Amino acid sequence: MADTTNISWTDSTHNLWWGCTKVGQGCDNCYAAALDRRTGGNHFDAEPYKRLSDHYWRQPPKWNHKAEQVGKRHRVFCGSMCDWADKQGYDDQRDRLWNLVRATPHLDWQLLTKRASNIRKYLPADWGCGYANVWLGVTVENRRQGLRRLAILRDVPALVRFLSVEPLLEDLGSLDLSGIHWVIVGGESGVKARQMEPAWVDNIFHQCQEQSVPFFFKQWGTFGEDRQRRSVVANGCLYRGREWKGIPV
Repeated sequence: MADTTNISWTDSTHNLWWGCTKVGQGCDNCYAAALDRRTGGNHFDAEPYKRLSDHYWRQPPKWNHKAEQVGKRHRVFCGSMCDWADKQGYDDQRDRLWNLVRATPHLDWQLLTKRASNIRKYLPADWGCGYANVWLGVTVENRRQGLRRLAILRDVPALVRFLSVEPLLEDLGSLDLSGIHWVIVGGESGVKARQMEPAWVDNIFHQCQEQSVPFFFKQWGTFGEDRQRRSVVANGCLYRGREWKGIPV
């Protein structure tokens, strides 16, 4: 959990637990696993996952109160250090999340998963057509795994559906973005980062434009638009000479 975060498409982060297991190519150089190891953990290589304190869970209501006071919605990414639809996770913590979501109507909860086939299983009984303050998203890092997740997400009832196309590992080809309300694109960071080709970004950008889907370019990552290796900060987030920070409305 963090009141603030360097993840540019959200305002804060919240996790149901700390830990995850790899499910595809996008997990190969997982930033969360690396952070876990740097802080002395082993929750991404061996179970059980780490449960989080009651104090931790009391933070989102404070964000909700502040958002109500200032009259501005607050986005919460769930989760930066877990996958909420992970079958190895804790059902009681998922129940706790849904109670928290219902109690914080001024927060927009951004629930992202690489386990699209589990989404329906773990939605609450009163989900209906979707909660007004929940955005459902899937990671789409490649064709083989990512496009399958996209197709599953499209069939799940939700008021906002989004794609996290990061790290983008290959050209995704033709995309059917019907029923998708937001696309985030970003390159990989870290010592073992894989290069993202500008042409792959172009392909997604043009299809978002053609299908009227908001486009958010997060970063180039370790390799810049010119394919040179630098710090993530140095490579920046300019695409076509400007920032692209589209958000669903």
